[in-house]
Amino acid sequence: MTLPPLSLDDLTWQELTDAVRSRIPAESGGRWTLHSPLDPGVTLLELQAYVLEQQVFRLDQVPDAVVHAVLRLLGVPGPAPATAAVTVLQVVPSRPGALLRVRAGASFSRDPRPGADFFVERALDVLPLRVTGLAVRAGQEPERDRTADLVAGRPVPLAGPFGAPARVRLRLSVDGSGFPDGGELALLVELERPAGPWNADGPAGDGPADDWSAKADAEAATRAGEEAAVPAPARLVWSYGPAGAARPLPEGAVTDGTGGLRRSGLVRLRLPGTAGGTEAEVVLDTLSATFGAPPRLRRLTPNAVVAHHARRVELTEDATGETVALLSRRPALPGLVLPLPGGAAGRLIDVERFALREPDGGEREWSAVPDLAFSGPRDRVFTVDRAFGVLRFGDGRTGRIPRPGIQGTGPVLRAAYRLGGGPSGNGGADPVPAATGTAMALSAFVSLAGLAANLPDAPPGNWVFTGAPGDLDPADPGCTARAPVPTEGGAEPETPAAARRRAAHTLAEVTRAVTAADHEALALGTPGVALARAHALVGARPGHPCRRVPGAVTVLVLPRAPRGAGDAQAEDAVPLPRPDPGTLAAVRSRLVAARLIGAAVYVTGPRYRPVRVRVTLPASALPAPCGQVAAQGAARRAIVTAALHLFLDPLVGGDDASGWPFGGTLRPSALLRAAERALAAAGDRTPVLGVGIAVDDVPYEDCADVPLRPGELPGPVDITVCATNRPPGEAAR
Repeated sequence: MTLPPLSLDDLTWQELTDAVRSRIPAESGGRWTLHSPLDPGVTLLELQAYVLEQQVFRLDQVPDAVVHAVLRLLGVPGPAPATAAVTVLQVVPSRPGALLRVRAGASFSRDPRPGADFFVERALDVLPLRVTGLAVRAGQEPERDRTADLVAGRPVPLAGPFGAPARVRLRLSVDGSGFPDGGELALLVELERPAGPWNADGPAGDGPADDWSAKADAEAATRAGEEAAVPAPARLVWSYGPAGAARPLPEGAVTDGTGGLRRSGLVRLRLPGTAGGTEAEVVLDTLSATFGAPPRLRRLTPNAVVAHHARRVELTEDATGETVALLSRRPALPGLVLPLPGGAAGRLIDVERFALREPDGGEREWSAVPDLAFSGPRDRVFTVDRAFGVLRFGDGRTGRIPRPGIQGTGPVLRAAYRLGGGPSGNGGADPVPAATGTAMALSAFVSLAGLAANLPDAPPGNWVFTGAPGDLDPADPGCTARAPVPTEGGAEPETPAAARRRAAHTLAEVTRAVTAADHEALALGTPGVALARAHALVGARPGHPCRRVPGAVTVLVLPRAPRGAGDAQAEDAVPLPRPDPGTLAAVRSRLVAARLIGAAVYVTGPRYRPVRVRVTLPASALPAPCGQVAAQGAARRAIVTAALHLFLDPLVGGDDASGWPFGGTLRPSALLRAAERALAAAGDRTPVLGVGIAVDDVPYEDCADVPLRPGELPGPVDITVCATNRPPGEAAR
């Protein structure tokens, strides 16, 4: 039972004044007879009631310091500081074919307002090349040109069936003078997210993989490499060279931000020198791939770099510095406030470092805290005030008062902080230039390839370069940029009220594997992998199928696979998804860290059991015997077959379309209803006379339920649609 909240503020001003007036005759012995507001004594009582009402109101208010202390006691991080929006920028030289180098820290902006600049996080080589074609060979199939699909926005499968090798050839045209000294090609690879019921945040199949964005990619880099620790589902070999003569790149020349095509990301390739006018290619060989579902390419963007709506400021001052002088001139009194230079008011995000040389000559590190109330007199701490762009220090009892040591030479203060952030940096992606897609489409055909060279160059991006001339090498001709992905992640500092709401959600999250539901929730939340379903079998252990093993828990996991419109008939369809070894290892590592002492946790893929289904329709509706196709009944056969495959699907099957239940019983009546609903939805009133189900080699069962073993899923499913003249319930067995 939930306890009602305690309310101490239960008196109003009117109730207080009425209570006091009622006691005046008794307390004054009848001598105080005038109780109207004209009486000075009544005026004083009303004033005291007003002050008391304000004090009672404060009894129900929780100070921010108490909120911070309770969050720390619960192990929940305190109010989050401001965050900066992040995106990926494609840099476009102002002169086509120019070779350009953008230094780390260079800025771009698409908003003329001050403080709207985005700063690139690392140096970028803008190579004079264009993507002119894409070809894919999956498994033993012949190579297919997929340029038209890529231009039209249709996803392109980059791998074949489970375990089969594949090859992807990306054709490039090197313009201008090329890059004779070599350079690094930064390629943004955007993969489609599998469509399915797990896409609660947007349309199925629309946009990049939902476990990746520019914001998520930047956050993952600060999470101790959790996602990077997930083994890749395939061994990738990158090659580069003239068309038809590409050679493998050295291992140190490739930085794969996709995790082996597990998610979207930036791929950086250190390329050898190439002369202008060369037709080159980048070749990706996928050896012994184990993808749960073949990755689908949505878009390739060369010359891309991550940019943040934040400028990093490094401050180093000696005894003559302005900030050091400000600290040394002020007396060591409580409540010291230190403004940071560089226009920090309203733009200060966080302080990465604050080191101060003290009078004893030693340099000490100071750290930021949410609140000073619970700091001791020796703690070197401060709070960050974004609104005023200042650091607030303690009073000597709750936090040490800073005193710089200005004797001697050398640095006295070393600080690093970021300016910017906030929701003003958030925005949408820029549209893809039509000229780029047209050139790629023409290049896909030998007879039209010459027309691509005569097309106008792609228009400049919406982002203008706002950095210093020294940030570009050479400074002329300059450049622009465009954002192929949305800019997102910017936010103001979290309020204590928002932190309290976040704490409630955080404390409700599962962190220990105790029950079967805990194991499933932890498995689905494994960072770096995309899972659709998980099912825990308590007492089950691989290798011991016929006995219950105390303390053992086996978790079955299913990866996400495309389940959108038309995916069932797609060339890369995955009817029975299986997790790759890297996913199993990542999930097991997470569960082992959260398991109870003495518990044994095992993680495997799903257990599929072959199922045969026979659907019987009237002979008039299907003029052909079982196993044969008549023109009149082909449509009905297709409707029934597709409906039952969907109903028994491991990811989107079942009555609630969330996947067939693990170990769920196969009921002829349920399959009959699914077939009839599909026919009725197509406007066909043909009755379904019966449905028979068989597993293994046993005969069809038309009436009784057919059970599956614990944890099993139906698959592969073989569906036969038959015709009969017999009345319902008397179809041949």
